[in-house]
Amino acid sequence: MKLIGSKSYPDLLEIFEEENKVKDRSYPNNSNKDSWPRDRFKDANSQFGGEWNEYELSYHDLLAVRLHWNRDFGIPQEGMTVVDAIQLESVRNWIAEGKAADLREGSHIWLAGSPLANGPIEHRLLRGYEGRLVVLDGIHRIVAWATAAKEPVLAFIAGIPPSISS
Repeated sequence: MKLIGSKSYPDLLEIFEEENKVKDRSYPNNSNKDSWPRDRFKDANSQFGGEWNEYELSYHDLLAVRLHWNRDFGIPQEGMTVVDAIQLESVRNWIAEGKAADLREGSHIWLAGSPLANGPIEHRLLRGYEGRLVVLDGIHRIVAWATAAKEPVLAFIAGIPPSISS
């Protein structure tokens, strides 16, 4: 993991807006677009005292990220690591169907140094992930890029990142 530098919360939100412009055209008149990740960023900003840093993650770093519950991919309520998730048949099928081709290359994934204590049920159900990187947004990019062994991957991390070795 290589530190690029710190970022302010307003700067992060601008970057998120820019990176999601193409996707947002799919629902331009929806005032709730991207409300789930925005709420997670707000939760993380509060929990980690506004500390955000940008990093380059290696392939090994990416495999150790913890994913929260996701019905589309069949990730169970207790979550799992990326290395385990990319073995799931549902993830392999999603990749084989070419759905990862629409993901914006070079965009960031969004992580926190621990599950969000006052966040959504997806984070509150995580056990044993304290002190581990947990996804806030970018679950599809994470599994796609891990499957492709992409590196480096750009990430914004809320809080001081823990050691992410398994």
